Amino acid sequence: MSTIIAVKSNEVYEGFDVRSIRRCTPSVLGFRVCAELTANGDGSVTIRLTAETPFGNYSKSFKFNADVDFVFRPIPRVSIEVSIRDFRASGESISFSLSIKGCIKFPWPIGKRCVGRTFNIVLPVPGTEKESEQDLSSGDMALLLLAANEEGCQCD
Repeated sequence: MSTIIAVKSNEVYEGFDVRSIRRCTPSVLGFRVCAELTANGDGSVTIRLTAETPFGNYSKSFKFNADVDFVFRPIPRVSIEVSIRDFRASGESISFSLSIKGCIKFPWPIGKRCVGRTFNIVLPVPGTEKESEQDLSSGDMALLLLAANEEGCQCD
């Protein structure tokens, strides 16, 4: 577990604790489900599920290291079904298929609405990430250049 740093004004902080990815379902009537996934050094994965609803956002973290199915019900009107399949851990990465399906119950006449999506996930195992800019792919470099260019945007 990483140490949380108390920030100070005008300081610059570099590096990162973990590398994670985030995947979300499409939105339906202001409701969507997001999963933030992080590989752990012990071969497991931490998944932080968030139900983004018109009533507020609700999150909870879970840990898994094999194929599994479960349901997360943060509040009575909302449920998230999760399915992990084809879980494989190798020396440098962890891969699996993630299916998430979120359902929300709206008042009549709208009723229950569900939205789902399946993602193929590949996560780097901590400690095996690229350590220098020379190791970044041209696609990674292009994203960095686009992000740097956004700072100079005088958009209205």
